[in-house]
Amino acid sequence: MISKGPDAYRTIGEASEEVGVPSYVLRFWETKFKQVRPVKRSGGRRFYRPNDIKILMIIKTLLHKDGLTIKGAIEHLKKVNLSEISSLSRNLFLSRENQSGSDHYKEDIQIILDDLKEIHSILT
Repeated sequence: MISKGPDAYRTIGEASEEVGVPSYVLRFWETKFKQVRPVKRSGGRRFYRPNDIKILMIIKTLLHKDGLTIKGAIEHLKKVNLSEISSLSRNLFLSRENQSGSDHYKEDIQIILDDLKEIHSILT
């Protein structure tokens, strides 16, 4: 599989893999969270923008880690200025083609964890 750049659109399968939830969960979240609006092409194919992936990761954190209900997560997201999330200085997701060796991978994971903590602080 060819690695995509951090700004490339993702199919629902790719988004599902990055977020770590099944694709049916992403489709369900679309019905509940107005912030998640992937581009839909002919035949209903979904393409997720990088910001969509970031929002999905936040939703996953709110639901799975913070233990909020769907309704609680919706209310929490209403309070957040999502443009703040978009303007974070580093990308939440890094291209896999830039990863070489376990030390570099650990550094990338740390950057992602730092970004998630920053996003979490924006949400709380």
